Amino acid sequence: MSEKKKLLSTKEAAEYCGFKLSYFRKLMMRRTIPMYKPTGKLCFFKQEDLDAFLTGVRISSQDEIEEEANRYIISRK
Repeated sequence: MSEKKKLLSTKEAAEYCGFKLSYFRKLMMRRTIPMYKPTGKLCFFKQEDLDAFLTGVRISSQDEIEEEANRYIISRK
């Protein structure tokens, strides 16, 4: 993808996210993924929006959870 091209097609966006096209379209229909429809038909996506979607829910590792628990116990003393 060239640096000048800032918007991705539906197929490109699905590939970028690692989703099957059918699942990506389902997310589009549910309006889960931010998109742009300049003509009301074709959809385009910004890579930054897709990155934000993909990193929107972070699950902590077991080590992070244990570290947070230890900090909590120490702060309560």
